[in-house]
Amino acid sequence: MNGTGETHTKVVTEWSPEAKADFRQRVTVGRHNLHERPEFSDAALARLIDRHPRELTDFCTMGELADGKDSWRAGDPGDFGGEELLEAVRRGKLWINLRRAMTDDPELNPLFEGMISDLQRLKPGYRPLNFESGILISSPTAQVFLHSDVSETVLWHVRGKKRIRIYPATEPYVSDAHMEAILHHEQTEDLPFDPRWDADCEAVDLEPGMFTSWPLHGPHRVQNLDGLNVSVTMEVVTTDSLVKNNVLYANGVMRRKFGWTPKSAKTTGPGALMKLGLSKLAKTMWKEDKPMPKSERTFDIDPDAPTGFRERRKAG
Repeated sequence: MNGTGETHTKVVTEWSPEAKADFRQRVTVGRHNLHERPEFSDAALARLIDRHPRELTDFCTMGELADGKDSWRAGDPGDFGGEELLEAVRRGKLWINLRRAMTDDPELNPLFEGMISDLQRLKPGYRPLNFESGILISSPTAQVFLHSDVSETVLWHVRGKKRIRIYPATEPYVSDAHMEAILHHEQTEDLPFDPRWDADCEAVDLEPGMFTSWPLHGPHRVQNLDGLNVSVTMEVVTTDSLVKNNVLYANGVMRRKFGWTPKSAKTTGPGALMKLGLSKLAKTMWKEDKPMPKSERTFDIDPDAPTGFRERRKAG
């Protein structure tokens, strides 16, 4: 990657001084040109689905907001090709996550390199430790329930319209206990939700050519508003996120392994340094290979079905 930004595919087209100053500290918005690129046409997306490793592809559906996070389910694409799967998403209520597509795919990686280079060029001193970027393709009526990412996130919207609601990264919306459980793989990134919290959120309506970001661990939920939705997700590890997550992980170790009750999640001072060491040691000593919930496939993709899928019959 050219970290100097001298030679790369330019992606960011507008980023105000205010947005750059608030980047990573508040909800910010900018503009990009990914929606103008042939890599995100129907034909290109269908080819991408065909060649992307299935083990790095998630096919999901969900209920209504009132049904809650437990209605989020995984499904099986079967032998359908990219064109058929894309049509099922367009007609039904489905969500496809092509994990690491922007990072790993040779046709898309130059765009990803350009995205990173632009952010670094326009935000001097921005030097993340690691990046991972995928593509989300979802139905006009799809949604993602309230959750909190462990990484810092930038969402680049390419097609369709969606509304993202972002809530403060504090209680009651998210707690240290929630993040500890997420980091210890005891639960997914989903969080409990109270509709009254919408009065406290910051809502951003995303149209093609917009990107947005928010503070670390900021709870958010997404509601598609119109059309086949395509977005690029960028998950970023920074020194700040690395330290914060390791302090929380160490606090979780103290609770779970030793029965202690940590009094602080501060990321500075000698206590934080000790916790960074404990976190590294614990990850070496105690491997946590617990399966994440809701990995069982409960439906099969069916492009001819109104919802884009068929329920699987339960055994017995």
